[in-house]
Amino acid sequence: MGIYRHFTVEQLEATRDKLLNSLTERLTKPTHVGYDSRTVQFNQRTDEIRREVEAINAEIDRRNGVATRAPIYLV
Repeated sequence: MGIYRHFTVEQLEATRDKLLNSLTERLTKPTHVGYDSRTVQFNQRTDEIRREVEAINAEIDRRNGVATRAPIYLV
């Protein structure tokens, strides 16, 4: 993907930590609050955060020389 190519390793790790904290908060905090006939529902979509964490991990792996898995095409 290359979106994080210009980041340093320290920036990558800091960004990954922020995203993981955000993901943890979304998964562990209440999603529905109600008071006095008023209710609020919070968005729990975590797909985008997970994709960004995977992209950061892939960039770190690429810099460390870890071979990433490529798709297998069957013909």
